[in-house]
Amino acid sequence: MNIKISLAGDLGSGKSTVGKLLAKEFGAECYSTGTIQRAIATEMGMTTLELNRYMETHPEIDGRIDDGLRALEHEPKDLIIDSRMAWHFVPSSFSVYMMCDARVSAERILNAGRESEPFSSIEEAVRSVADRRKSEMLRYSGLYGVNIKDTENYDYVIDTSFVPPETVGAHIADHYRKYAAGERFARYEICPARLLPYGARGGEPAVFEEDGCWYIASGADEIARRIRAGETLIACTKAEKGEGSFTLEKAREWERETGVKLVLPRA
Repeated sequence: MNIKISLAGDLGSGKSTVGKLLAKEFGAECYSTGTIQRAIATEMGMTTLELNRYMETHPEIDGRIDDGLRALEHEPKDLIIDSRMAWHFVPSSFSVYMMCDARVSAERILNAGRESEPFSSIEEAVRSVADRRKSEMLRYSGLYGVNIKDTENYDYVIDTSFVPPETVGAHIADHYRKYAAGERFARYEICPARLLPYGARGGEPAVFEEDGCWYIASGADEIARRIRAGETLIACTKAEKGEGSFTLEKAREWERETGVKLVLPRA
């Protein structure tokens, strides 16, 4: 049976870098629709955001990209597929969503200095990343009736905000092996700095997402213990919002308890 791992996720989450690490780990080939799309943008004299907006009314470009993805489902090769839609078009793949804090994503994209992504400041990059994501969500919803930001579409979700690519790659490889062996695992792994106090202290670690922020629904005591033990990614399940509250005072208390500086919701 061939290895197929698909990487989707936030812009600037490190998919290309991690994809190369996984390809080396498994002796697999890399396939990147992002590289293809950036090449099309450069060819047409557009930024990637401009191309995304253009593609909203020109689905033939998506067709060119998606036809190549569909063919990978039956390709007899070991593949690492870097694509927003591979989870949909290559359903046999181990589908991974790599999420990242918006400002960290913008900083990475700005530092990459790609010709198709020219930004003069972090703030401009943050706005462009948000606009591009909205454009992609609109396009894929219209074309295929899917929400690419719904993390429940994926087998495994990992937060790449504050861990190096090597750690991300190692965790994905470990979870793929568990998946291939039929073992159970927590679907979400999130950086401590993005886990905001909200709900119950007891129970198993569970989180919910709201406006790009991740809140602790239950298991705060266990999460605090793991943070103090030095874990850089906290394994969680996803839950409903439930009862609780988030306040700045509660966040400061959590920081004192765990020693972690939180990424707080932006106004």
